[in-house]
Amino acid sequence: MRSICRMVCFLFLSGISKDISAQFMQVDSIQFIGNEKTKKSILHRELDFVIGDSIAVTDVDKRIEYNRRKLMNTNLFIWVKSDYHQLPNGHLSIKFEFLEQWYILAYPVFQLADRNLNDWWSRGHTMERTIYGLHFIHTNFRGRNEKLIFRAETGFTNRLDFSYTNPYIDKKKTLGFSLNTTYATNKSMPYATIHDTLSYLTSDKNLRERWSGSIALKRRIWYYDFQTLELKYTHTIVSDTIAKLNPNYFSSGKTEQNFAQIAYTYSYDFRDFSTYPLRGKKIDLGIYKYGLLPSDQVNFMELTGSVAYFFDLGSRFFLTSQGKAKVSIGGQIPYANQRGLGYGSELVRGYELNVIDGTSYFLNRNTIKFQLVNKIFKIPFLAIKQFNQVPIAIYPTAFVDLAYVQQAPNEFKNSLANRWISGAGLGFDVVTYYNLVCKIGFPVTNGTKLGMVIGVGREF
Repeated sequence: MRSICRMVCFLFLSGISKDISAQFMQVDSIQFIGNEKTKKSILHRELDFVIGDSIAVTDVDKRIEYNRRKLMNTNLFIWVKSDYHQLPNGHLSIKFEFLEQWYILAYPVFQLADRNLNDWWSRGHTMERTIYGLHFIHTNFRGRNEKLIFRAETGFTNRLDFSYTNPYIDKKKTLGFSLNTTYATNKSMPYATIHDTLSYLTSDKNLRERWSGSIALKRRIWYYDFQTLELKYTHTIVSDTIAKLNPNYFSSGKTEQNFAQIAYTYSYDFRDFSTYPLRGKKIDLGIYKYGLLPSDQVNFMELTGSVAYFFDLGSRFFLTSQGKAKVSIGGQIPYANQRGLGYGSELVRGYELNVIDGTSYFLNRNTIKFQLVNKIFKIPFLAIKQFNQVPIAIYPTAFVDLAYVQQAPNEFKNSLANRWISGAGLGFDVVTYYNLVCKIGFPVTNGTKLGMVIGVGREF
């Protein structure tokens, strides 16, 4: 009787085992093609499976696509393709194919000194408000995704900048670090925000001299979680004229400011394409303490948070929604250390000409977009493969933004702080290779002012 029961149990469990095994496929091989410079260890770090792992049959397509996107988000490649097939033994053979970027770039640079094209144009669009120089960038040093950057600039600002980033210094590839040092001088600089617009002073002599240096320890948890602990020191001197025009520039009419700061940031980045995401989400949290030493001339803290969601609505329509906030804790914060809205993507579209200073703010940006074009164009007369394949995507957009900035009363008659502001409009984005995103928008602010904005940069 016992032998019969054992046989029945064995047959039953064998049937379950066969049924379970039939639902999974074992990874038998992983091929990388086209990574002439990039080390395989850097590519394997991005994958959430290794040879010998089993993947559910129903998840194969999704898992491989997620991993293709992670490889693309290293920003080492112009494009990444993936493919797989089943071997005669029923196992999986997975292949990733790459077109690497041109990693070593030494090129002359010409850029605007103002915050954006609209701001530069409104200030006379002269060559005197431009910056030019030489940039040397190695974005894949030693094939390990290390970044080596040197910048030498002159014109509106004289600047020397060096930075080095090593994403992985341990065998598990979870720890990295970065170093940065910057020296800059200005003969023209903003000394105050008056009527919500930066006011500049220009001189034949240097008005500001600044040096800063930082070191950061970075930790990558799993695949999508990143932590950074940064220690930084800043030394700045301004002219007596700046201190007289705005005694609160460094507070109490001071002409020199020295301070150390420490910052901890956490980021969860689950986006399909970091430069111009269409799907996924990103969460950022930060704690910044300014003033660590008894001799430091500032002493305050900032807390920041940001949540961005990216939705695929179907039929080539996409929705992006971001909420961002900052809260400052401490006493009176000098003008030089305040940063509200008006820089980069931290603005309400339509207010590109304005800077809204404040110690705390809330910002909400929403964009709906349609994928009109998404192709790779080949240029037959260019022999260099890193340049003769040009990915181009075009998205008509509609957007709505809302913000509130808190600012202490001052004598400069700023009116956009301490009240809600909004902007809405239409536009389109163009995305191409080497992480270049060009934007043109036609916003209406608070329902009254129509304008046109042009910019180059990332989505968020």
